[in-house]
Amino acid sequence: MKTPKPLRSAALLAVPLAVGMALSVATAPAASAAPPAPGPHPAVDVTLRNADNGRTLNVRTDDGVRVELTGSRSEGATWAWSVPTTSGSQVFDRTTAGTSRDGNATATFRAVRPGTAEIEAYQRCIPEPGYFCPQIVIPWKVTFTVDEPTRQAVRAAPAELSLLGLIDRATARVRASYPQAVLMVAEGNAPSGPTRDMADVTHWRFVFNNRDNSSVEISGDLDGTLGSITKHGSRWIGALPIDEKVTMTPAQAYDRLQEADHDEAFRYVSLVKPMGTPPWRLQYHFSHHPGGCDGYAVFVGWGDVSPICGG
Repeated sequence: MKTPKPLRSAALLAVPLAVGMALSVATAPAASAAPPAPGPHPAVDVTLRNADNGRTLNVRTDDGVRVELTGSRSEGATWAWSVPTTSGSQVFDRTTAGTSRDGNATATFRAVRPGTAEIEAYQRCIPEPGYFCPQIVIPWKVTFTVDEPTRQAVRAAPAELSLLGLIDRATARVRASYPQAVLMVAEGNAPSGPTRDMADVTHWRFVFNNRDNSSVEISGDLDGTLGSITKHGSRWIGALPIDEKVTMTPAQAYDRLQEADHDEAFRYVSLVKPMGTPPWRLQYHFSHHPGGCDGYAVFVGWGDVSPICGG
């Protein structure tokens, strides 16, 4: 006759200094996927993860907040997150929510009214058969103050957002639906025509590759407006992913271009890491035609200048 395996304690992960709460479930059932709540998928302006615990943030009405909490494994157990909830149902509207068997949890919220509210979740240990868990939970909480946008703030919005800020916003919007998407190119143009003032380059198109053989694109303007996401059945080719933090603005790149005695006006600006002879480096391309060769490349981080297509 087989001897029963004795109960063993699941290894305890490092617990933050937040106060643990007693949990009287030594043999909880395995984590199961919770179906997403019905409702639209709003644009995301703020994305929160495990490390954001304890933060206090300000947002405005109609801003979207996405929570992405990552579970973990220890011997004989899964440390799983609960579905994020809000203490201010009159301030936030939760539009999507779900958990997965690996302990992850996600939720999306829309700020609907001015006020103060918290978004909360907790992590607990779920044992496998033959193991038991520490009787603790680990709280996670972010506090929000939601303000109504003023007319003055709305008028000032175009001057508040840079290309770098627009990239962050576009990336957050795309990854809310395609979590593994990576930016491949940002293509900008000046609607008013060729210019020496990069503040006139207000309209941008962003293309992202997914892990499968598809890509998505989204357009936006420096006033913070984003269009809808369009999916394509093929990947963007001819460039490498822009996987580093962009630190140079189009204006700084154009200043470097002028220092190299190229002070003509351009209508089109692209941010891209083209494939070719190593080293592959991130570049701004200034040209007279979309994706054209008739212009100059400024290398981000180095500032050196060369013709886009050599020569």
